[in-house]
Amino acid sequence: MEKQELEKEREKLAKTLKIIEEILLNERSDLNELYDEHIGNREDLWRIAESKKIHIKNLEASLYNPYFARIDFIPDDAEEISSIYIGKNGIMKDDKVVVTDWRAPISSLYYDAEVGNCSYEAPEGIINGNMSLKRQYEIEKGKLNEYFDVDLVSNDALLQKYLNGNNDARLKSIVSTIQKEQNDVIRKSMADNLIIQGVAGSGKTTVALHRIAYLVYNYIKSIKQNQYLIIGPNPVFIKYIKSVLPELDVSNVEQLTFEEFAKRYINQAIEINSAEKKVNLSISRKLVNNVDKFKSSLKYKNMIEKFLNIYLESIFSSDLKIDDFVVLKRQEIKNVYEMTNKNYNNDFKSRIEITIARLCSIIEDKKDELISKFIDYNFEIVKNISNENKDEIRSKIQKNRTELDKNCKNLLKKYFSKAFIEPTKLYKLFISSINDYNIYNYDKIDILKKETLDNIRKNKYEFEDLSALMYIKSIISPNKDYLNIRHVVLDEAQDFGEFNFFILKKVLSSSTFSIFGDLAQSIYDYRSVDNWEKVNEIMFNNTGKIMSFNKSYRTTREIMSVADEVANSIGLASSEMVIRKGKPVNFTHIEEDNIPKYIIEKIKEFKDKGYKSIAIISKTNLLSSYINDDLNDNGLIIPNVTINDDMSEDKFNICTISNQLAKGLEFDAVIINNANEKIYSSNSQLDMKLLYVAITRALHELDIVYSDKLTNTLEKHLKKDRNI
Repeated sequence: MEKQELEKEREKLAKTLKIIEEILLNERSDLNELYDEHIGNREDLWRIAESKKIHIKNLEASLYNPYFARIDFIPDDAEEISSIYIGKNGIMKDDKVVVTDWRAPISSLYYDAEVGNCSYEAPEGIINGNMSLKRQYEIEKGKLNEYFDVDLVSNDALLQKYLNGNNDARLKSIVSTIQKEQNDVIRKSMADNLIIQGVAGSGKTTVALHRIAYLVYNYIKSIKQNQYLIIGPNPVFIKYIKSVLPELDVSNVEQLTFEEFAKRYINQAIEINSAEKKVNLSISRKLVNNVDKFKSSLKYKNMIEKFLNIYLESIFSSDLKIDDFVVLKRQEIKNVYEMTNKNYNNDFKSRIEITIARLCSIIEDKKDELISKFIDYNFEIVKNISNENKDEIRSKIQKNRTELDKNCKNLLKKYFSKAFIEPTKLYKLFISSINDYNIYNYDKIDILKKETLDNIRKNKYEFEDLSALMYIKSIISPNKDYLNIRHVVLDEAQDFGEFNFFILKKVLSSSTFSIFGDLAQSIYDYRSVDNWEKVNEIMFNNTGKIMSFNKSYRTTREIMSVADEVANSIGLASSEMVIRKGKPVNFTHIEEDNIPKYIIEKIKEFKDKGYKSIAIISKTNLLSSYINDDLNDNGLIIPNVTINDDMSEDKFNICTISNQLAKGLEFDAVIINNANEKIYSSNSQLDMKLLYVAITRALHELDIVYSDKLTNTLEKHLKKDRNI
């Protein structure tokens, strides 16, 4: 780094900051004038003002760090080299680009290309040229500390510095250190359906959010932010990712759990049982049947489909009558329905409404004939009854005649009333008669029936019932609010079953998908898929792109080698590590009663090292609660994370947490609470997945404490490591 060149760069930075200050001054002034001078409705004012506020906030952030990189590039058809400064947000003045947004097409050269001849894809086509310089900057609080000239973004000094930094329990923007394989996923076309299998620490979640940010930026003219959707595994995770989206200039993308999305789609007041009890039963190997796995399968979907076909067919089981007078024959009604255009996104309700309208027209067309027959029919009835009943009968006949004059519209609505039943009632009817639809001879059908009906009577449903309810809703009267969604990011997708994937594609039929997950971290094995090829078949008819992230950027070589040992023990592949050396993993054998005091001392040690986020991870929520109580009794009061907590709050920087809630999170240092063979059985694939999750939450240091006998998988690693 030459001193003269450093001074030039500092001058460039000073000029850029001055331009930003000028733009910022004008934007603040414009915002004040907007409130005073705006003419129009409040919604327009709010929308424009909100956009201004976001722009001002981004400009204010740029005063601290306006750009992180520079490339010098000359297209083949140009005469002068352009120095392009790349930042988290693009900055323009007088229609000239001051800082290029990282999402702009030309910025891909920084992430993907080597110095020399290269090309990038622009809206107008492929641009070929030569990149003579790729430079990275370390700018803090508006001051340039140093710069690095590099060839590739991977494994350089800036990346190492980023990875070695301490975590503050919040996701970070990685725009300055995006790796080539990550950038490839981020910049895939909106039209592509992606499935990304990523090892722990490979940046799946951050890439998922940066992909949303990239799509928002590049499709801003055709797609609104509220046409994107993020679906995450639990409320803790959803709150965890919220903090990074505004930093990526994304402010109006909805983030929901699958349960939240299902409730909105079904649009009924239902209560969803917590999965915690079932997870704990599964973890403790006390889940005695595979009912949940069956409910999560496409076999279950096919059974519901058969039920619905028979149920909908039963609507046409009788003639349309006024008392015993036949207005329309059953087959005539069915023929009109079948001739009704089926292109309503499988919307049975819409087809019925159109069918009713057409049947009313048919009745209108043959009104004279019907009235004549109706009069003759009623004449025969009246002439054979006594005088004292004739007034009552005539009144009824007049009422029926009025219905006929109105083309039997009310009568037709009553005839088709079974088509307008609520999904929950229809699901109850299916469960009540499920033995009639057991086309696969499922041997636990009576258990499934009893458990589900017991819940339904209390208006309670399991996670595994939601796909069924959504499927029924999608057939009878689909919720069209979500037909405008154009792209969905699905994170921690390894915990979903076949039926979940099927129904997401069905109800979000206008959307493409980016699906992120890690089969090694599938802790809901009683319902989840075990390969991505099946997901590709179910959702995309095998046209989706399955990609892999095999490099772990989160953890050190020492920590990842332990994690790989656990993954290998259950037949899963090792990761490709970013070579970041750290401290050896510490294994401590101790009496169970002394574990809380040991943890307290270890936390003090970690804090003295400057670590900002420290987690004590236990196998289950119950064990996490127990160790938290023990720590409290020994004088250390820290929060125990529950499913509704917001991990971005500072109070959770040091916490106790269970495996299922820690999944997707990361901490500077992790203490695994009691990794003995009894708790983490080496014979249980689920236990090993849980242990893998716990190990891979650690960024820098990992301490594994255990009583009695260490779980066999880790014991083997220790012996191998010590050459025993």
